[in-house]
Amino acid sequence: PAPAYGAPAPAPPPMHHAHAPAAPAASLAPALPHPILFLEGLPPDITPHNLSDLFRPYPGFKEVRMVPSRPGIAFCEFETAEHSTVALHRLQGMPMGQFKMIISFSKA
Repeated sequence: PAPAYGAPAPAPPPMHHAHAPAAPAASLAPALPHPILFLEGLPPDITPHNLSDLFRPYPGFKEVRMVPSRPGIAFCEFETAEHSTVALHRLQGMPMGQFKMIISFSKA
């Protein structure tokens, strides 16, 4: 019989990979502050105008760029990393209908 949902699963066997390379530390660290924010978790029908209205009140706002091939993803650019950090902390997790905006610093 299939296990019931919520029932504790048996512990997996210990892993012994002495020769497996460790993940680089940089890949585990959060991205450093950057003037460009990466936005995800957006409603697929959101417009650049909607996002600009949301970010424009924050000092240093420059522009919003949508990713046409990837609905629900956009970039928002500020003059400095200090400006983008304020917006990130104030708008992180903002509900947008049945979606929730997730903001991170751009990696490039």
